Amino acid sequence: MIAAAATVLGVYPDCPGASCTGTAWDRHYAAREAARSVDLNRPWPEVRKALVSACGLQVQESTSHCFNDFNHVDCCTMQSEQTQKTNEESKVVGMHSVNFLGDHIVDASLKSHGDGGSWCTCHLSAPHDVCHKQFGARPAFKLVFCHGGGQAALMDDDGNILASGKPLPEGGTVPEYGGERARKQLWGVLVKSKNETMTSRWLRSCDAATAFGDGATIYRDEL
Repeated sequence: MIAAAATVLGVYPDCPGASCTGTAWDRHYAAREAARSVDLNRPWPEVRKALVSACGLQVQESTSHCFNDFNHVDCCTMQSEQTQKTNEESKVVGMHSVNFLGDHIVDASLKSHGDGGSWCTCHLSAPHDVCHKQFGARPAFKLVFCHGGGQAALMDDDGNILASGKPLPEGGTVPEYGGERARKQLWGVLVKSKNETMTSRWLRSCDAATAFGDGATIYRDEL
């Protein structure tokens, strides 16, 4: 049933999956490694900027929403020719029928991360989301607020925990757009996913992040 759904949802039947041929792999690995060094136990504005930079994006007006609500939480790294793809073919559920991001991606992507482009894509309908289906790419990392609470974790597409911690509100909210409600909505997208395999990974990884505490780096085969 899951495989059939993947075929219907877009032009990348291999993604999510082993191939994800739209991925800019050098850029992907650079972003994933940078995510390992992000200290999540800091004031939220500092954490968010660090996530944007780790993803290979400039901290500027066009990226001010990145990792700052319940939805734009995937660091997607795609090949240059993929940056102009829209949602007209992939038809990601819950997204605008066009969802053209190309100009923003090209403008904001840091060349230091390698060829291709980066964007903080929407994770609605995860894992049949914008990164996987519109761009045919594997996210380098996903920001997750475990169980909708204050424990944050950065996970790769296999559920490995790259970093974990508890961002500090410092007089504001975490994230800025929505606060606690946004954290719960983010978690709701994951636990309501139709892909039971991915839901299981997110749940187990979050349980491990909570058990091991801040700063944990945990691989799925250790769970």
